Amino acid sequence: MSEYQCYEFAALERPLSAKELAELREISTRADISPTRFWNEYQWGDLKADPAKLLERYFDAHLYFANWGTRRLMLRLPRARFEPKMLAPYFPRSHAARLVTATGHLVLDLSSEEEDFDYVESPGSLSTLGQLRAELLRGDLRPAYLAWLLAVQNDEVDDASREPPVPEGLSQLTAAQDAMVEFLRIDIDLLGAAATGSKPEADDGPQLRQWVAELPAKETTAWLNRAVEQPDLALGNELLRAFRAMRQTKASLPIRSVAELRAQADALRAAREQAAVARARKAKAAAEAARQRHLSKLANDVDGAWTRLATLVAESRYDEALRVAIELRDLAARDGEDANFSTRFEAFRKIHMRRRGFFDRWKRAARST
Repeated sequence: MSEYQCYEFAALERPLSAKELAELREISTRADISPTRFWNEYQWGDLKADPAKLLERYFDAHLYFANWGTRRLMLRLPRARFEPKMLAPYFPRSHAARLVTATGHLVLDLSSEEEDFDYVESPGSLSTLGQLRAELLRGDLRPAYLAWLLAVQNDEVDDASREPPVPEGLSQLTAAQDAMVEFLRIDIDLLGAAATGSKPEADDGPQLRQWVAELPAKETTAWLNRAVEQPDLALGNELLRAFRAMRQTKASLPIRSVAELRAQADALRAAREQAAVARARKAKAAAEAARQRHLSKLANDVDGAWTRLATLVAESRYDEALRVAIELRDLAARDGEDANFSTRFEAFRKIHMRRRGFFDRWKRAARST
């Protein structure tokens, strides 16, 4: 398989200016560039720029995919609208999940490295994964916790370390969070173990309204001034994020170690694999029972089946003919009539010996069974 790389960038906060578009066009003459998106793919060569620098200067989200197994997702958050200490516990010293401070921004840099040549194009897109940024800006910390799980999976977190605060709703991920799990290949059993310590996602509405009603007058005025000074600001999202940050500080301390999570994930994996084996065994038994019923029905008209075989071969319908011949052979084997089948099939072969297409298929089937 030939090499394939895909680079995608998205501008989510504001459209790019004409000057910025011209600067990007100088980097790539063949990329798909618009005021909100930069996209290019390569079967050879590479992007002639540092993706991290492009993100810092122009964009809010970046996705990279290479068909040899490398995947990367970067999200840029405005530092003025996000408290870094909320995210810091979810980003240990790790290559797979990094929190980087840039000029006026925080950047989540997530990567997955596996030898994987199954895909010919990227299994992810910023049309879905870019929504993670909006979720984080609303104070939803599930994407941050998933990033921490990625670091754990990458063996970059010590077994004795304690997990960060567990967000609500880990067993009820959003579409963007599900896409994040798939794109970064986060271990579903590790996620399942983590979800056992997560409360169901609560309706923030009633508590949020009560919290807003109880804000001191000075804080209420400050929020109103923000709305006046920044008319494009999504004030509802900002209030929700601040409320969730306040609630998070009151959450109970984590009690599970990484080693405990790993052990629980191993138990879930074993149970899942055992269930898969049981389902496969049941399906195989059902298929065999259906096959035996079919052979019993065939036994009521063996001569008719031989006639049908001859007709199918004469009409060059070799795949159908092969199925009938195999069924006749299996019926004979089941009923101890192998010698009779061999004699009859040899006579059949002499009559239709010019039908090489059928007999070539028969030889291949005989070798594989």
